[in-house]
Amino acid sequence: MKKSSLLVLTTLPFAAFSTWAANSSPADLSPLYRYHDDDVATPAEEIAPPPEKAKAESTSMLPLWGDEARKRGYELPAPFGININYMNMRQNIDVDSINFTGLALTGPFGKSIPLDNAFKINVGDTREKSQTETMKLDAWLLPFMNVYGLIGHTEGHSVSQIGVGINGPAGKTYHPANLQNLQFKLDFKGTTYGVGTTLVGGVGNWFTALDANYTQTQFDILDGSIDAFTVSPRIGYRFSTPGIDRFHLPSGKLNVWVGSMYQDVQQEFKGSLDDLNMPSAMLQQMVDLANQSHNGRFDVKQHLQSPWNVLLGAQYEITRNFNITTEVGFAERNSFFVAGEYRF
Repeated sequence: MKKSSLLVLTTLPFAAFSTWAANSSPADLSPLYRYHDDDVATPAEEIAPPPEKAKAESTSMLPLWGDEARKRGYELPAPFGININYMNMRQNIDVDSINFTGLALTGPFGKSIPLDNAFKINVGDTREKSQTETMKLDAWLLPFMNVYGLIGHTEGHSVSQIGVGINGPAGKTYHPANLQNLQFKLDFKGTTYGVGTTLVGGVGNWFTALDANYTQTQFDILDGSIDAFTVSPRIGYRFSTPGIDRFHLPSGKLNVWVGSMYQDVQQEFKGSLDDLNMPSAMLQQMVDLANQSHNGRFDVKQHLQSPWNVLLGAQYEITRNFNITTEVGFAERNSFFVAGEYRF
C-alpha cells in the first residue's frame, strides 16, 4: 500500500516561462524585440550579416511574414528553440475543507454501519514547497507570436497544522487532546504537460510581453489530473553589453524586466484514503478500522492565499544561439526560475 500524507496542495508552477518574439517596427526602423531569447532585433544597417547567413535564414518557413520583416531590414531570430527550465516555488494555501467518505464499520450479523463524515478536520496554516524541471520546445509562428509545448516533472511537499474532531451522536463533536495540533506533511510528485503562447511588442529599447499557458499535472496520489492556467505580463528594457576578450565572449544583449504572475489552479482534489498516511498512530488506527473495505475516499477543497505575485528577471544572450534566463518572484508567492535555451 502506497502511503503519503493527507493534504494535497497546489504545485503547478509552472514552469512555462517562454521565449518571446518581435513585433512590427515603425518607419524609422526601431529595433524589434524578443523576451527570453532577444538575441537579435538590430537594424540590418548596423549589423550586416554575411550574405550566406542571410540567405540561409530567409529559406525558413517560420515565422510567417518573416520575409516581409527581413525586407524592412531586420534580422529575425532562429525560428525554433529548446529550453531546459528549473522552478522552485513556495506559497501559502488556505484549505477550506477536508472530508472522508466511504467509511463504515461492520456491525452484528455483518451489517455495515456508515461512518461518512465521522471526522471533523480543522486546518490551520499550510505552506507548500515544490520544484519543477521542464523541457520546452517553441517556435516563432509570427514575428510577434511564439507558441510552445512543455513536459516536465514536479515534486515537493506541503505541511499543514490540523486538529481532528470525532462527530458523535446528537451532533456533538469530541476533540481528543492527542488529535490536536498535528503536523500533516504531504510528499507528492507527478508529470506536467502544457502548451502556451507569448505575444510581444517593443518601442525603442523598451519591450512588453504577455505569456499565457495551460498545464496539466498528474500526481501520484490523486485521481485524474490537476489543471492550471497562468498569465504573466512583463515590461522591460534591453541593454547592449560589450565583449570580454579574456573569456572569448562577443558583445551581447542583456534584458531586464518587472512583471507579475497570475495562477488559476483547480481547487478540489480527490483520491483514495489508502494513499494517505495519518500524522498520529491513534488517527491511523481509527481510519484503518473504518476503512477495512478500502472504499474510503478523501476530498480536499482549497484556494491560493493570493493568485498574484511580483516578478523580477533578467536574460543574458551569450551567443546568437544560446542564452540564459533567471527570474525571482516574491510577495504572496516566492519563486526562483532559471533556464538555458538553444535556438536553431
